[in-house]
Amino acid sequence: MSKVKFDMNNFNQQLIIAGLAGLVEDEGLTMHEAFKVLEEIKKNTFSALMEMSKEVKK
Repeated sequence: MSKVKFDMNNFNQQLIIAGLAGLVEDEGLTMHEAFKVLEEIKKNTFSALMEMSKEVKK
């Protein structure tokens, strides 16, 4: 079972939510568009986060 879960009290998760809200409220994106941006961010940061994860496990 995965230890990863949604936690509204987690500051890092709050930052992601605030970013998505900003895309909708401040930049005028639709919810669908904001999630497309999130997917692009995931694609473009995956490799870097994978490397960071390897370093943390050392």
